[in-house]
This record gives sequence, C-alpha cells and structure tokens, in this order.
Amino acid sequence: MIEKIISGGQTGVDSAVLDVAIELEIKYGGFCPAERINENGKMPDKYRNLQEISFDHPYTEKENYDTRTKKNIALADGTLILVPTYPLPTRIKDGTILTIEAAGDKKLIINLSEPQQDNVERIVKWIKEQNIKKLNIGGPRESNSPGIYQASLELLRKVFIF
Repeated sequence: MIEKIISGGQTGVDSAVLDVAIELEIKYGGFCPAERINENGKMPDKYRNLQEISFDHPYTEKENYDTRTKKNIALADGTLILVPTYPLPTRIKDGTILTIEAAGDKKLIINLSEPQQDNVERIVKWIKEQNIKKLNIGGPRESNSPGIYQASLELLRKVFIF
C-alpha cells in the first residue's frame, strides 16, 4: 500500500491531502514553492515536511508553482487528481491543468461529483493495480473550487482506511 503521500501545499486539495496524512500518521513530503507560499500567503507550519524548491535565478510566481508541480509528479509512482467535476469547469486555471498534462499516463482523475464510495473503490483499485507506493495528490485550490478541501478530506480519509 501507500508508503508516502506527496503534495505541494496549496489550499484546497493539497491541504486536505496533508491534513489526512498528518491525522492518519502517513508519511508525507514533496516539494512546495520557494518561500513556502500558497494562495493565503505562507503555508501553515504543520506542513514542515515539505521541501522548498530553490532557484539560482529570480523566478516568476508561475515558474515557482509549475516547478513544484513537476517535481512532485516526478517523485511519485502515480498522481491522483481530485476535481469538482470533469471535464474541468472553466474557472479552474491553476496548476490542476498542468498536473493533468504533466502526469501523462501515470494519473487517475477523480470527479468528486460522482458517488463517494465509487470513487473510493476506484482509487483503491488503481493504487493496487499500479503498485503505487509514493502517491502524488493534487487538484484545485480552494478559491477556484469552494468546498473542495472538505470534499477531498472526506474522500481521502475513506481511501486511506479502506
């Protein structure tokens, strides 16, 4: 089963992933943006296991987030992407699109508007079939998808105690 959960520390799905990992005492890590930023400013200290990416040159905010996303995909055996609906609503213009594109065939996209138990079973089956030990999990930030933190938290609790 899962040995490590990887997340980037943004609000929404990323924060839900980290909170479930901490609550269930699952090893977590991954890269977060330089200066440990998320859309609310500095991410909470409780996510201390995340490693800041570093640059040897001045960077843009987009480069900061995109580099974090790509590094976390590369660290993982597979990437789980939680979205409010699929296809994505047009309001979602964050790293979720990059994650979908960059994860290639090592991803599973879960539509949170589908029945929760079906999603739990689908995720668990995918993890087992793909023999995923290090799982990257991402999705929209809270401001683009209000309520996605709570929906992700509830789903992931069931996935990791399944």
